[in-house]
Amino acid sequence: MGGHGCGRGRRGLGFAPGFWLKAFVLLVLSKKELHGYELLNMLDEHFPEFQFCRGPSGMGTGYRVLRMLEMEGLIRSRWETGEGPAKRVYSITPEGEMVKRELINYIKEMRDRIDKFLGFAEGKGV
Repeated sequence: MGGHGCGRGRRGLGFAPGFWLKAFVLLVLSKKELHGYELLNMLDEHFPEFQFCRGPSGMGTGYRVLRMLEMEGLIRSRWETGEGPAKRVYSITPEGEMVKRELINYIKEMRDRIDKFLGFAEGKGV
């Protein structure tokens, strides 16, 4: 998972769809625990252009990413039982919180660089 590296020792950063998926999952789970299906539907709702979770194969991809993030120690899951079938509920770990903050800072840095670049492209420099 990750995307393209960006230097300065940061791991798995870039602007590929996988980058946004990781950032979104960590951000959402920092706000509340969710079932995988709810989480993947939120992603599709907020970032439809990425089309991560559409159709059966898309949901499979989404669940594989959740498993990868869990193996990396960034999220954890537990089984919730009750009415209906058992569901896996995901939450963020302290390591995931740290990575989420790093990703947000990186996105802010890139936004500033993009703004500067676009300003130059529009004639606001040189």
